[in-house]
This record gives sequence, structure tokens and C-alpha cells, in this order.
Amino acid sequence: MIGKTRKGDSFGSLIRYLTKEDRGRLLALYNLASDSPEAAASEMTVAAAQSTRTTQPVMHISISYAQGEQPTPAQMRADARRVLNSLGLSENQAVVIAHDDKDHPHFHIAVNRVGADGKAVSDSNSYARIESALRRIEAERGWAAVEGRNAPSPTTGERMRGHRRSREPYQAEVPERVRRALLHATSWKSLHREIRAAGWKLDIVQKGKGSGALLTGPDGQKVGAGRIDRAASLTQLRRRLGRDPDSLRKARIRNLGRELRRGAGIAASAAIAPFLSPGFQSQYRPRRRPRGHRAPGL
Repeated sequence: MIGKTRKGDSFGSLIRYLTKEDRGRLLALYNLASDSPEAAASEMTVAAAQSTRTTQPVMHISISYAQGEQPTPAQMRADARRVLNSLGLSENQAVVIAHDDKDHPHFHIAVNRVGADGKAVSDSNSYARIESALRRIEAERGWAAVEGRNAPSPTTGERMRGHRRSREPYQAEVPERVRRALLHATSWKSLHREIRAAGWKLDIVQKGKGSGALLTGPDGQKVGAGRIDRAASLTQLRRRLGRDPDSLRKARIRNLGRELRRGAGIAASAAIAPFLSPGFQSQYRPRRRPRGHRAPGL
């Protein structure tokens, strides 16, 4: 079993995505008066408005089963409960929807992080808590444990390393040529050449206060290079290949801009310097009248 979670700000958008084209099968509505996912989205939106500080009240949790595992609807509902309990969200509003559009069973949970008290439940360490719950479920049912990156396997104590090789829907998939280029290229030039030859491109993009390497596929799909393999993250690529040309070019542009501004400042100072000289100031300084002097007629 594999779990994934993300936050958002629109219950309506998430519910529409989960139910579009009638691909969703409603499993449960928790802590809601509504009787449909669409009505639940409106109800959760109103409830989330109690919190004036939370900008992302929506939590989207996805749980996928391994091929060959055939959970019943009752087991899916029980697993959803276990996952919500692990996150401290058992008393929060939630919608559970199963999907049958893949070759393996999976379900989604749309949950309101804002509780009845108007406070949002923290999502700290959510991946580790979800994976820990999934490992316990697997052990209880005698299913093979799927190692995750955050919670150790209860049998081996190991975490997953490297990229996932199974056909898991959330694992980034790129052509093998792109993967080899990311891991074995000896220069930025050869890296870009190999990636372009596979129909993809690599860009350095801004991520908050830092940067990241983003792969874009021929159909517009976008994948972070670090998701392919940890050795392919921008930090690791720079350690192996040096500073990337794009960042160097931007640095040169920034430095040129600073030099131009500095040069403009020097030129402006030189232009006004004569007007600041003591001789100029004494020549045009207004004369002061002697003390006691009175203008004529006064």
C-alpha cells in the first residue's frame, strides 16, 4: 500500500476532480450532514471559513493497493478510518471516494483540516504517519509490506531508497534515456542534449527561496528531477556538474545590472560634483545683511 497527501484551498475543485465522468464511487461521508460529495464540498467550505488563519484547509489523501490486493469496500472504509486516525483527523469532515480507473484498487479522501473548534489540524510528519498506518494494515492482513521513504518496514526496519520501480501511480515516470542522462551525464551540455533527444527538456525553476530542476515532457507533463532519483536533484547535479549555465547566466545579468546602476550613480555624482564645490557654493551663496540693517522706508 502506498499513500500520498497534499494540501489545497478548494473543496469544490477537489470533489469535481474525484467525481468527474462518474469515475468515483462514494464509500463514506464522515462528520457531515450532507448526503452527496457535491453538497459535502459546500458544507466543508462553510466550516473551513471559521478559521481566519488557515489558507489551505483542504487535505487530499490518496491510498493505493498493490496489484493482486483486492480489498472490499468495508476494508477500504476501515483503512480510511485508520489513516484519518493516524493524522488526528478522525473527528473532522471527510469524503471517501474509490476509483476503478487503474489496474490496481485505490481510494481518495477529501478531508477538512479545520475542525469543529475552528482550528486547523497540523499536517506535520503526515507522510510518516500515513505510512506507519499502512504498514500496520499490511501486517495484519498478511500482505507484502511496501517500503516507504518515511516509515520503516515493520519486518525489515528498512526504508525505501532510490526510485520506485513498481507501477505505482504517483511515481514519476520518464524515458530510461532521460533517467540515464540525469544520473550519468558528465556535463550540462551533454545532459541537455540527451534529454532533448528523448523529447523532453530540463529547466531550472524558482521554488520558494531556492531552485529546482524541472523536467517537461512532450505532452506537457512536468516532473521534478529529484523525484526520479535523489541523485538527480538540482543540488546533486550541481555537485557533479558544477553550476548550471542558466544560473550562471542569470548571475551575470544580475552582476551587470549592479554594475550599470553603480556606474550610473558614479556618473550622476560626477555631474553634480561642480555644484557641490566650495567655490561654487560661496559664489552663489546669498549675502547676509549686517546686523541692525533696516531696509529703506522701514
